Amino acid sequence: MKTYEIDTLLNLGLEQYPEHLYIFERSGDGFAGKTFRTFAQDVRRTASALLHLGLGGKNCILYAANSYHYMTADAALMGYVGTSCTISKEWKADDLRRSIGILQAAAVIYDVDRSEISQTLQAEFPDVQFLRLETLTQLPDGDTTPLPSDPSRCCKIIFSSGTTGMPKAVMLSQNRMFANWESLCLRTPFTGEDRDYLFLPLSHTYSGICNFMYSLCTGMQLYLCSDTKKITEELQIVKPTVFCAVPLIYERIHAVCTEHQLSPVAALGGCVKYLFCGGAYCKPELRRYFKDAGLNLLEAYGLTETSSVISIEYPDPQDTESVGTVMENIDIRIADADENGIGEILVRGENLFAGYYANPEATAAAFDAEGFFRTGDLGRLDGRKLYLKGRKRRMLLLSNGENVYPDELEAAYAAYPQIAKVKVYVQDGQICAALYARSECDGDAVTAEVNTHLPRYAQIRKTEVIPDGIETRLK
Repeated sequence: MKTYEIDTLLNLGLEQYPEHLYIFERSGDGFAGKTFRTFAQDVRRTASALLHLGLGGKNCILYAANSYHYMTADAALMGYVGTSCTISKEWKADDLRRSIGILQAAAVIYDVDRSEISQTLQAEFPDVQFLRLETLTQLPDGDTTPLPSDPSRCCKIIFSSGTTGMPKAVMLSQNRMFANWESLCLRTPFTGEDRDYLFLPLSHTYSGICNFMYSLCTGMQLYLCSDTKKITEELQIVKPTVFCAVPLIYERIHAVCTEHQLSPVAALGGCVKYLFCGGAYCKPELRRYFKDAGLNLLEAYGLTETSSVISIEYPDPQDTESVGTVMENIDIRIADADENGIGEILVRGENLFAGYYANPEATAAAFDAEGFFRTGDLGRLDGRKLYLKGRKRRMLLLSNGENVYPDELEAAYAAYPQIAKVKVYVQDGQICAALYARSECDGDAVTAEVNTHLPRYAQIRKTEVIPDGIETRLK
């Protein structure tokens, strides 16, 4: 397998397609593009400036919405400077404060919309540099071209989901991030002529690695969504050949097309070659709807700890059940399988994370004696084809001797579209729920409704609403 790293890929792009329009942002009624040459120059200029500020080898938090400036800073940090610690743009002051402490961050790079929160914390952390993202390329740079970082060192930290307690900080390297690239190309051979409409947050592995980082290998054009309320309009402008989303987005497209008797092909711009669905399980009937329309909807399965991807299906109009064929560079096995072949999914490969930052206990617990990562998901294998069957069964034993299954309580929240994910756990003898909200949510009111359907002993006593993924224990 070839070695892929940011500096090498920038050099190859500059040799092969320097004037190729690469990253596009909304401008008036259309999109304006930056050439690959401009992008590569801005990455190195940004890296030089950050090194001049003494951030070499340091953890730097990137706290911003998707933008061209975000992408140049992210690539500069990973390829030349230190570690890019990408957090959700939705996180609030307490979340940022917690992140700075966990990561021992040397800098927070923020955009204009996060200025108020960042500047509020600036006095609290006098040893941390707070830098405006949009002005990085205007900072004084160093005297020399920045040297490429060791591709085997940790260059990216992303917070993962968990059950309770503080979030775990997943450490990735360039080698690990690019380990799945060649296997992906066997399924979907992208070129520089492909157009990817990108609206998923770059702070996550799904978008930050599988869209952004992998586009460096081919120069695939990236069109940045200007506003999620304008996705429908912008799909008609961009006419993407590649589109990545979560099941909720495909459900909305299905609903709109059904209501207005539209073709999903037309709704997506008319040129899509590959649709990717990840982040959550996609119902077979929804997958069948898009496949019947002639679209290659490819279910993907992965975790932050696996650099996003474990399996993706080869284009197959018949398959609406599996989560794809396991990537060729990954070893996989099913642990403690039952009579139906269902057990915990364990994986091993060069794509696996290096560990959880400053958390050796959690790192050790995540692997078995042979170096397989415990995904915590249940599944079965048919050859190399993987079928996801949910999470490992969790049972909470209450102080009154009653058993409560969190999966059942979490499923009770499925009717509330504003809630992306739920984690139920016991603290101080009481059942608690952390609600991860994709929009404004009155958690207490929702839980009160849920409790009307539960026996008294299983009712949820405390609720916390958390934006977009950061996990904290109730106080």
